[in-house]
Amino acid sequence: MASGIGYRGTNRCFPFWEDFQQCYFASTEKTRGDCVPARDDYVECLHHFKEIARVRTIQAVERSNYAKAKANGTDHKIVSLTDD
Repeated sequence: MASGIGYRGTNRCFPFWEDFQQCYFASTEKTRGDCVPARDDYVECLHHFKEIARVRTIQAVERSNYAKAKANGTDHKIVSLTDD
């Protein structure tokens, strides 16, 4: 990781990186297992894996509810926050 400061200011994930780095260097364990939560927060900030999985789960439930409502003849609308 570079300094975390670019021409537009500080990177949005830089505070998570600093927390992880501080934990890593302060850790007395050889495996640095106590820094796993800080590392996970940093990786989530970079890639949004958990957020994407949660959105996909919500969308699957919403589609299931729509299909059930359509089969029962009731009115149920899917609210889409994206264009898919």
